[in-house]
Parts: sequence; C-alpha cells; structure tokens
Amino acid sequence: MYHNVIEYTIFTDEILCFRVTLNTKYCVSKSFLKKYYSVMKFLCYNHCMKKFAIYTLGCKTNQYESQMLAELMKKKGWKEAPEDAPADAYIVNSCTVTAMADRKSRQYIRRMKRENPDAVVALIGCYPQTHPKDAEAIEEVDIILGTQNKQKVVDLIEEAIEAGREGRKTAASAEFFRHPDLDFPAEYCDHDPIFGSESRTRALIKIQEGCNRFCSYCVIPYARGPVHSRPLESIVKEAEGLVAAGFKEIVLTGINTALYGSDWPGVEISGIDAVVEAISAIPGDFRIRLGSLEPTVVNAEYVRKLFRYDKLCHHLHLSVQSGSDAVISAMNRHYTAAEYMDIVNALREFDSDYGITTDIIVGFPGESEDDLAASMKLAEEVRYLKVHCFPYSVRPFTRAALMDGQISMDVKRERNRRLIEFADRVSLEFRARLEGSRQRILVEEEAKIGSKVYWKGHASNFCPVYLPKEGDADLRNEFVNVIAGRPVRDGVYGRKE
Repeated sequence: MYHNVIEYTIFTDEILCFRVTLNTKYCVSKSFLKKYYSVMKFLCYNHCMKKFAIYTLGCKTNQYESQMLAELMKKKGWKEAPEDAPADAYIVNSCTVTAMADRKSRQYIRRMKRENPDAVVALIGCYPQTHPKDAEAIEEVDIILGTQNKQKVVDLIEEAIEAGREGRKTAASAEFFRHPDLDFPAEYCDHDPIFGSESRTRALIKIQEGCNRFCSYCVIPYARGPVHSRPLESIVKEAEGLVAAGFKEIVLTGINTALYGSDWPGVEISGIDAVVEAISAIPGDFRIRLGSLEPTVVNAEYVRKLFRYDKLCHHLHLSVQSGSDAVISAMNRHYTAAEYMDIVNALREFDSDYGITTDIIVGFPGESEDDLAASMKLAEEVRYLKVHCFPYSVRPFTRAALMDGQISMDVKRERNRRLIEFADRVSLEFRARLEGSRQRILVEEEAKIGSKVYWKGHASNFCPVYLPKEGDADLRNEFVNVIAGRPVRDGVYGRKE
C-alpha cells in the first residue's frame, strides 16, 4: 500500500532481517545496527511512515487551516512529503474566489492521481462547499468536505486507507466519503492550538470565520457562512505558545477580521482591537500584523484606536476593489472613495511611511474607462506599497453574475495589464520615498540578487528589505535596525544602522 515500506522480522538476538518492497533482503548484526543507528533511523523514518501532502490555494485563512491539518496528520504518525513528491494521501484545500482557483484544484487532483493511483485524495474547502455536484463529478476524488470541521479529514483519510482502493468505490463507501455535511454550525469550530509553522519567523492565528457583508461579486459568504468569532482565551493561548516557541511575528487572520465579536450580542468584547490588546499584553519582543481590514466595516475613527498598540505593525491590507464610487456602489460595498481616503489619511498622519496594500478588481460589469481611470487615480493618491489586481470572475449565487454590462475577457485582461503596470510604478514611488529612513526589519531568509547573497526581511510597514550578507552569523528570526536604500525588486536595499 505505502511507498517503499520496510517490513521487519526478528530471527535471533543477534540478527535483524528486513525486506524492502522490491524483495531485496538485508541481514545485519546488532553491532552493525549500533554503529550505524542514525543511518537506520533515517531509513526507517523516510521509508516506513505514511506520507501526506497538502496543496493550499487562496487566502491566509486557508494557509492557517492547512497548517492545522499538517499538525494533526503528524500527530497521527504521518510524515509530510516534499512538494510534488509521491505521497499516500493528498489534501487539496481549495479556494473558489475565481474560476481559475477552481481549475487549479481540479488540475492538481488529476495530476497527483495520475502519479499515484493508489493514493487517497481529499478535496476540502470553499470549492466543494459551493460546488458540491462539480466536486462529486471529479472521479479521482475519494473524500469531499466543505469549509466546516476540516479537521475531520484526518480520520476520513485513515478510514479510506483501511477501506483500500476498491473499498472506497463501493456504494456505501462513496456515500460516506463523498457526501459532506454542508450545513454551517451555530458557533466557531475551535480546535487545539497550533504551535508550528512552515516559517521560522511568522505565524498565523485564525480569529474568526465567515462574513455577512454579501458584496455583489463575492461567493465567500456562501462558502464560509455567517460570522463566528473564536473565543479570545483560545486565541491568546495559541499566541502565548507561538511566542514561547520563538516566533517574532503573529499575523491575525480570518475571513473578515474586523467583524470579530459582532456575533456576540451584548458582549463587551467586540472588534479586532480587543484581540490586539490581549496579545499585546503577552511579554516578549515580537510584533503583531493584521491580515486585512475591510473598509466596509472600519472607518478612520476605528483605525485610530489601533495606534496605541506599540507591537502592532504599521501596515494594513485595506481592500478597496475600485476607485469609482459608481462601481463601489454596484459592488454593494458601503463606502465612497473619499471615505476610503479618510482612513488612508489617518494612517499616514500617524506614520508617513505606513504601508498600505490592497485588492482591485477590473472589468466589473458596467465598468467604463472612466471607472478604471478612477481606480488608477486612487492608487496614485494612496501611494500603495502593493496592489493585487484581478480580472472580475463570474461567481455562482452572486448578484453581479446576473448584472447587465458583462465585459469580455479580452478587455478585462487588457485593463488588468494596464493597472498592474500603473500599480508597479506607484509602488516604486512609495519605496523610493523610504530611502534614508530608519526601519526595523525581521530577517526571514536568504535571497540572491545577481551573484550576491542578501538577508531578506520585512519592515514593520511590510516593505521587503534586502540586507547584504556579511560573515557567518545567522540573522534569521532576528530584528535588525537598518537604513533603507534605493528600490530593488519588490522592496529596497538596506544597510545596518
């Protein structure tokens, strides 16, 4: 069943015989085993353990949930396989924000099943939650789960392994594995704290689930359900464990984090500032970063309350989607470009180098050239560090899918190209203004620019900084004070202060 399984048989006290799947036999003495224990341990670890792989699409919330699943799988005795390596189980944690995301899920499933037909494949998340019939039509999928209680997939995988390849295809098994409960729960589905992360420096914490804003283009409220906030004590416990484990940056994430606590009527804890305040009280030299705040929820007064937290990074992902009031209104987003700029001005009055990133959709139904020009004008006024540009994608259940004035894909692609080029110039101008400024960066990894090796880290405002690597000292997961230099790549050069 599993790849390269080694079977052990004890014949005497002195001899151990083990057989690899290719029927090759090896006999070794105890003295040999003692001498080469580390080698044997490596062989056992790499060949005996069941292997899994997780393919994650979409948002930081999905990334967090994939990390949770990886920890649960490891606790069950599984080993995580390197990317694109053979595995006994594949988990596809899907996204459905765009049609392209749906297509990527299907392509990965089919590629992995071709490479290992005996593997168990689980499709979970937003795609099967909103497209259950389409998900069930993918023959290569063994297990289907929606967005709720994703942790159930671990036990389902083990049961599918036990059932065997043919057993999974029987009528009873198919009914069990491939027909998920798509009902949304009445409260947040909590879990044990996650104290690990793929990064050595930055760790995600999910603080809430769901959204009730129903932007006219967005399928996420149908995929994730209503707002459910995670208990504050659970968040703090996880944050304490991560800080104790040495992580220097805690990123608060969720589907709509600004709605934290809004599902608790009559409870004083409400708003993301309550979470920031609680985590800020944890002793230690670390910083807190907000994953995203929605201008449909927050305003200038709201963000000013956040300035009192010294550990909070000077960066916000403030998703605008369009600079045109007409398009913003058609998107069912309840603010104007002027109100959005009030938030921006509050941030820049507090810190002129405050980093602001955003998302902009191009080609929304009815969008004109003037509307696109308004988005470019807003981008220039804001001076974004980074703009994520997307062509509008028709999504099921949404009002925008039924609107008149649908725009051809060719036009959407051309407008998206123009916006990306414009946004890149805006980012360059923002980063050029940082030259000579003092920044405190958290070093994350090595990076090469040409033939030279640099330490790469992020400043508080989320601007990447490239610091020349000198000597043998390992600066990863260390805070370093630098003077920002000229722009390079997606960030700036830096030198130690």
